[in-house]
Formats: sequence, structure tokens, C-alpha cells
Amino acid sequence: MRPGKERHMNNLNDIKVYRGNPLIMGATVIGDSVNFAITAKVGSDCQVILYQKGEDKEAFRIPFENAQVIGNVYAMSVSGLDYNKYDYNFCVNGEVVVDKYAKALSGKKQWASESQNIKASIVTDDYDWQGDAPLCVPFEDTILYRLHVRGFTKHSSSKVKHKGTYLGIVDKIPYLKELGITMIELMPAYEFNEMKKEQVTSMRGQFQIENPTLNYWGYTDGYTFAPKAAYAFSNKVGGEVEEFKYMVRELHKNGIEVSMEFFFPQGTNPKEILDCLHYWVMEYHIDGIHANCEEAVMRMIQTDDLLCTTKIFTYSFAADTDFYHCSTDTRNLANFNDDFMIAARRFIKGDEDLLNTISYKVKSNPPGVAIVNYVANHNTFTLYDTVSYDKKYNELNGENNQDGAVYNYSWNCGAEGDTRKRKVMDLRRKQIKNALCLVLLSQGVPMIYAGDEMCNSQKGNNNPYCLDNEISWTNWNTTAIARDILEFTKSLIRFRKQHKVLHLKDETRQMDYKSYGLPDMSYHGTKAWYADFSHFNRHFSTMYCGKYALDYTGEDEPDMYIAYNMYWEEQKFGVPSARSKRRWTIAFSTSTEQSEKEIERTLTVPGRSVTVLISEK
Repeated sequence: MRPGKERHMNNLNDIKVYRGNPLIMGATVIGDSVNFAITAKVGSDCQVILYQKGEDKEAFRIPFENAQVIGNVYAMSVSGLDYNKYDYNFCVNGEVVVDKYAKALSGKKQWASESQNIKASIVTDDYDWQGDAPLCVPFEDTILYRLHVRGFTKHSSSKVKHKGTYLGIVDKIPYLKELGITMIELMPAYEFNEMKKEQVTSMRGQFQIENPTLNYWGYTDGYTFAPKAAYAFSNKVGGEVEEFKYMVRELHKNGIEVSMEFFFPQGTNPKEILDCLHYWVMEYHIDGIHANCEEAVMRMIQTDDLLCTTKIFTYSFAADTDFYHCSTDTRNLANFNDDFMIAARRFIKGDEDLLNTISYKVKSNPPGVAIVNYVANHNTFTLYDTVSYDKKYNELNGENNQDGAVYNYSWNCGAEGDTRKRKVMDLRRKQIKNALCLVLLSQGVPMIYAGDEMCNSQKGNNNPYCLDNEISWTNWNTTAIARDILEFTKSLIRFRKQHKVLHLKDETRQMDYKSYGLPDMSYHGTKAWYADFSHFNRHFSTMYCGKYALDYTGEDEPDMYIAYNMYWEEQKFGVPSARSKRRWTIAFSTSTEQSEKEIERTLTVPGRSVTVLISEK
């Protein structure tokens, strides 16, 4: 068929077929037409299969003709089709193929069940965003909160109406605002195959396992353009599309950005990856993407003009700052890895020879790429378990405790697991606060894993990738220690926000380069102006000159002195003289034993604690 020549269907005379746009993959509504496009080898027999919505029986097929093929792309434009009445699949050489670019899927609503008769739905962009626009919160003002959509509100203690869904997150917006976070990051929330049967090879050939393991986290293959239907409260086919958009819109209204993590199996076509990220940013207004791809693909992502203001997280961007491409003055790239977590965990439990490392981590804020700081993530001990277990307990995973990281840089504070020993619980409480201080008082982007702010425990399981139960769900604890840690976290986030000097846009130089009388940041130890980073020491302090925040706030902020003592006994710190007409006072401490009221030249900090001084007029 020649380009532009119409062909009438014998049974549907109002449908007309033209050559389509091969650059727009999947099924896309353009005006009153639908553009269908799929990749297949040249010479393949390709067709579009249409089904009446809610039915498995085919309604009719439309074959691709030679004139609708360019390279390996088959594209047709169909006008006159009442697309709201149909779902579709492709057929390639007699095999039914579900569209990789499907924007929504039927047959995937039931969580943790093997999907059958999957069909793609045709989605239109007619959602009322009510003027929604990107919030563009800079990295230095970002406080990240990472969660699993289902696990965040599935626990009975969440006390929300829409448990385990996108609407469940909306139900928790007042909590998120009160906590003070500025961005949530979703673990994969698109249509991943959580119950895919695996191919197992034996001496007798390949076979499928009969009882596939649940992939609760979502790091597997799937359909990355479609929001996960099982995470939607709505039972309407395609309802997850509107529900996800509603969630983003309501979060934006409350000053909270949305990022999502994507898992692209090795070998995924780079164009498909870029198309996917473009689609989510444009169609769902997400503010950030988290992807770990091979270096060449990440470079393609980070140099993309459309994504240059979208926050992009990956394991490690190279330090080649000349390569970074951004059309604005705002950084949009961030390294997201365990480096800070490992150093912080080792430091708070009292390992030696950590001062050089941790002192660098608390100031790290390079110009080309931001750094995300955290002390717990989905594939580690929770923060509470980090101070409660020496060993992992992954027996419930069905792998005989052979899975998960063997060494977790943890310390149980004197008793393994649950205990009622007051001394042990008091120490755990203090260690959790110490860890939160390291995250929220450092210059990088702080990240809290959902539940860590209220002592959520996975009972020593550091790899619940296949568990969909109370082990992996966020427990909205109301115990005394949980309430205390939650209130401490809120106050710590408020403190960070109130003092720009704790989250400067530019990395400190440890110099008084503006002649304010103090360096922008300095290190101290037992003696003021002298930090002894010997391998046997476990204490140091940092001081920030508040005047260096003038460039960002227009006001002369207080100076800040933060003393970290991870030795098990009290240590004396040398404190520099306060600036003219100012005096040092204690802002807060993680220890109830911190007794000094006014500080002159020295500060005694109790063992295993953090004390923060503030110098005001």
C-alpha cells in the first residue's frame, strides 16, 4: 500500500489505515487516529490484534503492509477507530506479543498471581493536572524519603483507608509534610512481573519451575511504561493511570516531589530506556528518576536536553565534570550508593581508623554531582536492626539464610534482637539518633528509608525481596522508643531546614576566602583548630561559619559546632572562641547526660553521642 493511500476494512468501513510514524512506539492517540508501532525483523508477518474491552476473544486484526515498514519498525496510523472500546496486542510471525510500550495492561490487577491473557490498553493524555508544574527543589534543599508503594501502607498499623496503594500514599501526605521531607522515591511501581516462572536448565534440558518465587521489590523484567495496576485502589481497567497522576498532583500541591526507580535488564534497548524516562517525566510529571544502567546508557540519559532539570540518581556518575550537560545552573545528577552508609555505620559502632573517611563524608558536596547520604536502604538492615542485630536472619526467604549481605557493619548494643534490658535499649536509642545526625547534619542530600524514623524492624532480615508480609511492610510503631525517634527526626529535619549553613549549595573549602573571620568550615578535636585523625581516635568536630550562608539567605546565620564522639567514654573537645558579641550554647544532644549549659573553651561530650552548639548574638 502506498503511503497516504487508505484501505477500507470489509467489516468496519469507517476504519482507515495509513502509514504511521515509526518514531512513536506502542499505541499513541494523535488527534482522532491511533499510531501503532512495533519493532520486528524485516520480512516478519506483523499484525495489530484488537479485542473488545473486557473480552479475551479477538474482535479483528489489522495487518501491517510493506509500505508501513522502515528498517525494523512497523508503523501504521488508524483513523475512525473507537479506541476506548478496544484493547490490543501485536502478532509477530504467529506469536501474540504484548507491547513493551504498553501504557496500561489488563490482566495484571491481581497482585502475586500469574498473569494470563494480558492485553494492552490505549491510553489518552486527557487528565486534568490543574496547572501542575515541576517544583524544581534544588538538591541542597532536598530531603529524600524512599518507600515501597505496597509496603508503605499495607500494615494494619498504617490506619489508612487505601492500604498498599497509590491512594494510601495520598492518605499519608499530612504525615509526610509533618515529617518535613521534600521528595519521595518509589521503588519500581510499573508493571513488573512479580510471579514470572523462571527457566531452569538441567541435564535433561530447560523447564519452568512450578512455584515461582514472589519478586516483591520489582527488580525484574516487565512493562516499564505502565503503572502497576495492583498498586491501584481502583478496580477499573486503566484506573491505575489516573490514580498515579492524582498521587503526583496531590504530592506536588503539598510541596513534595516524586522520583521513581527503574530496573532495566541488561541488554535493554537504549532507545526504549530513553523513551520510557521521557514518557514518565512528560506524562506523569515525576521529578526524578533512579536508574542503574551501563555507563554508555547513563551518559545518554545525563546529556538528554529533555531530562536536564529532572533529578537523575544512579550508583556512580564519573567525576568527569566537563562532560556534565545541564542547561540550568541547578545540578540534576546525584550519586546514590552505600559509601556513606558503610562509613557511618562503622563510625557509630566505634571502629577505629574512620576519622579521615567520615570527616570527608560529612562535607562532601561536589559541584558536578550531588551525593545522597543514608544509613539504611531496602537491601540492608533497617536502621533499628543495625543497632539490634550482629547477624542476619533471612530464614523466611526460603534460601536457608544464604542470601543477603553477610556483613552489615552492625552492632546489637549488647543483646541480639528484641530485648527488655533498659541499658541496651537506651544505647540503641542513642545510636539511632547518632546515625540520623550524621545523615541530616552532613552537607549531602539526606535520605530516610521509610519506617526508619519510627524504629521499623525486619527482625534481622536484610533481604526480604520475596516477602509480602509484616516483615517487609512498614510498621507504624507507637512504642515509646518509636515515638521518641520520630519526634527527634522531625526536629532534626526542622533544624536542618532552619540553618542554610548545614546544606549549602557549594562545597566548603575549609578557608576564610571572604575574610569573615572564620573559615566556612573547619575541623577540631581535643584541641580547637587541631583535629587529630589518628587511627585510635573516635571523636572529631566540625564548625560552620554562619556568615557563609549570606549568599543564600541574605542573613547572617548563627555559627554551628557539631561534636561527634563515638568513643565509649566521654571526651573533651576544644571549642574556638565565638565571633564578636556571640556565645556558644547547646542546641541539642543525643545524650541525656549532656549537662553543660554555657561553653567557653572546652566541651565535654558523653560517650557515643553527638552534641550541637550554636553561636548567636
